[in-house]
Amino acid sequence: MNQPRPISSRQNPHFRRWRSLLDSQGIKRHDQCLVSGNKLRKEISKNPAVAIQEILFPPSWNLQEDLPSQSKPYELSNSLFQELDMFGTKEPLLVCGVPAISRIDLTRAPKGLEVVCPIGDPGNLGALLRSCRAFDVRTVILLREAVHPFHPKVIRASSGAVFVQSLQWGDSMANLDMAEALRWITALDLAGTNMSTVKWPKNLRLLIGEEGVGVPPFHFAERLCIHQNDASIPLNATVAGSLALYAYRQNLSHQ
Repeated sequence: MNQPRPISSRQNPHFRRWRSLLDSQGIKRHDQCLVSGNKLRKEISKNPAVAIQEILFPPSWNLQEDLPSQSKPYELSNSLFQELDMFGTKEPLLVCGVPAISRIDLTRAPKGLEVVCPIGDPGNLGALLRSCRAFDVRTVILLREAVHPFHPKVIRASSGAVFVQSLQWGDSMANLDMAEALRWITALDLAGTNMSTVKWPKNLRLLIGEEGVGVPPFHFAERLCIHQNDASIPLNATVAGSLALYAYRQNLSHQ
């Protein structure tokens, strides 16, 4: 690896680009994301499908670590590095290319297990993506309300699952309100049928609503709920989604 290029000015165009990667708009604009954390950094470095474009080092970092030689190295001043190191790792940050995410036509029938979500909280979306990967969800369909899946907090909460889970863009929640799309969607809803009493279809498009908002009063194909002994405190979206994915897999294994 070449010697890192020093960066010490907040007005530097590279730094301004990196700082913009801390939110969804900057990620969309540059098709790049920031990856932090020792374990995740090493896993990503071994994944040939992930394009590591730049490596950002804190001051006086030992360059003996085995890092991708094709990536451009930069050494940031302490204050600049701290602005980008939102989790306080004090370890190198990877600037990675964001994989292309296609759009899906929700008027077409689902194939296998699909999850639709509008989740705007990065931590919740990351945790849900981790569960989706664990339960072999074929694709996760992100509605317009969702936070960008390559937001740093999503990447961290997903433990890197976002880089291997199939993702697709959908329209906004409001645009789901048409018969051609609703006939394929099963929604998680507190007022739905107890999911333990139904036979799950193999091809399922499951809508998991935003925490505190739930799902709109559309005419979905079906509404399912998770039975709680005490329903006064509802489950958050990630926990409810994970339980539903587990129930789906368990149900199919006994059919």
